[in-house]
Amino acid sequence: MKRVQSFEEAKRKRSRVLRLLRLVLVLFVLYEAFTAFALKTVVVGSLSMSPTLVPGDRVLVASSAYGVYNPLSGRRTSLRTPKRGDIVLMHAPAYSSRPWFIRAADSVIRLVTFQRARFPGMRAVSDNPVLLRVVAGPGDSVRMDSFIVHVKPAGQEHFLTEYEVSGGTYDIVGSGAIEGWTHDMPLSGNFPVTQLGSDELFVVGDNRASTSDSRFFGPISSSNIVGKVLARYWPFDRLSRL
Repeated sequence: MKRVQSFEEAKRKRSRVLRLLRLVLVLFVLYEAFTAFALKTVVVGSLSMSPTLVPGDRVLVASSAYGVYNPLSGRRTSLRTPKRGDIVLMHAPAYSSRPWFIRAADSVIRLVTFQRARFPGMRAVSDNPVLLRVVAGPGDSVRMDSFIVHVKPAGQEHFLTEYEVSGGTYDIVGSGAIEGWTHDMPLSGNFPVTQLGSDELFVVGDNRASTSDSRFFGPISSSNIVGKVLARYWPFDRLSRL
């Protein structure tokens, strides 16, 4: 004989389900707030920053290193300008922010599928943030010779190499001139002098031979920056501050 569920038992089950749903909601909100305003993890998926970062590396990104995230617009209010040499997580200029409810749905799907799936319509290449290096900032003049960036800081008279103005060293990947290409073509390793505006940054990949960066899409605005890359935490044998 089939057992009839009592009203009190059914009420207790509904109460447990509601408590579980509230817990999931609270965890989701905390997760979104933490990644939006504190730290997020990113898996490197391209060779644009090779040899510094290679596909499969996992890095920590400080979400509010340069500004505060606005969840309604999907952008950040700039508070501090990135330094020359910083590696940043950024949206390409072609990126167009989706409505907040679509971004929220996408976040839920990514959370419950452990980043394996996304909301339909959020899979365009232009939606995916990229990792690039800031080599020049507002007011600077910048050019590239044989894959090395040269910067004339605002108010100064002479060009310095990207290593001199950043105070750091890093390896880059270049290649010989491509047959039939002239110096005014991006992958030739040369770029004419460009003057940056008051809210413009020049970003390039460490893999200069095959990366889409400011040589192609031009300088970017600080509002395109998602956060600053702090360190690589995986694999452990390549643990390093960036």
